[in-house]
Amino acid sequence: MMFGFLKKKIKEGIKKITKKVEEKEPLPAESKAEEKLKTEEQPKESTKEVVKTPRKEKTKKETVTTKPEKRKKKKTKEQEEIKKKEEIKEILEKTEPEESKTTKKKIEQEVPEKKEIKERKEVEKESEKPAEKPKPKRRILGFGTKRIEEKDIEDVLWDFQISLLESDVALETAEKICDDLKKSLVGREVKKKEIEKVVEETIRNSIKEILDLKGMDIENEIKNKKPYLILFLGFNGSGKTTTIARLAHLLKKNGFSVIMAAADTWRAAAIDQLEKHGKNLGIPVIKHKYGADAAAVVYDAVQHAKSKGIDVILADTAGRSHTNTNLMEELKKICRVNNPDLKILVVDSLTGNDAIEQARAFDSAVGIDAIILTKMDVNEKGGAALSVTHTIKKPILFIGTGQGYEDLEKFDSEKMIKALLE
Repeated sequence: MMFGFLKKKIKEGIKKITKKVEEKEPLPAESKAEEKLKTEEQPKESTKEVVKTPRKEKTKKETVTTKPEKRKKKKTKEQEEIKKKEEIKEILEKTEPEESKTTKKKIEQEVPEKKEIKERKEVEKESEKPAEKPKPKRRILGFGTKRIEEKDIEDVLWDFQISLLESDVALETAEKICDDLKKSLVGREVKKKEIEKVVEETIRNSIKEILDLKGMDIENEIKNKKPYLILFLGFNGSGKTTTIARLAHLLKKNGFSVIMAAADTWRAAAIDQLEKHGKNLGIPVIKHKYGADAAAVVYDAVQHAKSKGIDVILADTAGRSHTNTNLMEELKKICRVNNPDLKILVVDSLTGNDAIEQARAFDSAVGIDAIILTKMDVNEKGGAALSVTHTIKKPILFIGTGQGYEDLEKFDSEKMIKALLE
């Protein structure tokens, strides 16, 4: 199944992130409202201090003026009690001696005086108390809402990044996807039911941004220039020769005249292999002897196409390691002499992260215009498809999906995203 392993890892990542966020306690219904009210009150407090200072003085005066009224009422009650006591005293004075009378009078005089002092102090304390501020009204948020913090998803994002690396996704590509997730989720308030949907949508948009590069329509390009030279290059065993035969079959099927140039003069039987494809498809092959100058082979093919009115030249080149300096210099010479209209890098999607290094090296050497990914029908991981295009920012034109001449499929980013997420 195409992308089976990568699809599995993405699905697991979505579930883990969703579960981690769901385990977080729901956002308190009033927390956000309190924060907003605090921020709203901060500028208002400065104005309150200026405007409401006289009002506070008035409230103090009012409390001072209203408290004596209560005190008067208390005094009248005390006076009544004092009168009753005096009446009792008059009765007792007749029987008590004069010395005890004088001491009692002193005590009775002191008692109301002390009470009056206490009452005054209480009134002063009450007037000094600041007026209580009205409590802010709290707005209730939606039930089950969760605010996602970075600490909530930091661990699961790291695990998800490791899973992507295991699927042959390059480090910088995996970091881009995880960074997009972090930017989208952190600080966001999401309902419990919508968490998985938000995570999946973020990953979808991130992958789409990687794959949706400005492509080209080869057929329109060919119509605008004649002859149109396409140079194929790549690593050893990437499937260049077979890919050339498949594209030749597709173009011939769509009404274009095609020839193939056997510029791989290094690999044993490379010319024979291309000639066999040419016979099967009924397409001429321009060739020299093994060990000949590859740039000269391509040059002769272009001249032949001009003289015969051929639409397209598909030039094969020797598979070479990006670390082989001599072969890379030969490739530069082919491009310098023939100035190809389109340089296509053929990448074996099964090579994993090494495909990224290949893409960088070939792009820096001669400049890549587009990519064709081979062996996608047996690629379980699929990370190279994301990594190569993200690394050199060049579009994928076709993918190889089988062994036959018909098994060259035009790349569709939406189809790939659907295969990964649905």
